[in-house]
Amino acid sequence: MPWNRCSAISTEWNPATMSTRAAEYRGQLQSLDEEMSALFAAIPDERRALVTNHHVFGYLADRFDFEVVGAVIPGGTTLAAPSASDLSDLVDAVDSTGVRTVFAESSSPDRLVQALASEADISVDVVQLFTESLTGPDGGAPDYLTMMRVNTERIAAGLSP
Repeated sequence: MPWNRCSAISTEWNPATMSTRAAEYRGQLQSLDEEMSALFAAIPDERRALVTNHHVFGYLADRFDFEVVGAVIPGGTTLAAPSASDLSDLVDAVDSTGVRTVFAESSSPDRLVQALASEADISVDVVQLFTESLTGPDGGAPDYLTMMRVNTERIAAGLSP
């Protein structure tokens, strides 16, 4: 579709409007970052360890000083399956760090996380986070800002004493 046709679709898409909206959203992101920083700062250093069902929180861990202890599913894909050795290594890491909360994606079944808990013979809570995509309007993560707030609250609650 030629550009002149696209510009006729909405009269709101002009440089001034875009600049204003971008500045407003940047402000919302800054507020979100401040909220996340405050909630995460309350978590004691010895409890700042994350175990997830796969490696998706590296950036969050770097930004907010968490240690990613491990992932139930190795590698960067949910199609991978952990070997017995992978699970054993993760059990050792969970035991040595005292992790008692494992975070699983809401889009993935927590069967492997439950297997980890059974293998470790420990009691761990499994807390679901939103990572793969947003939800519908009533699903808990209808937009990025809400998704990050919900995940932050769940991580903070799961790692707090």
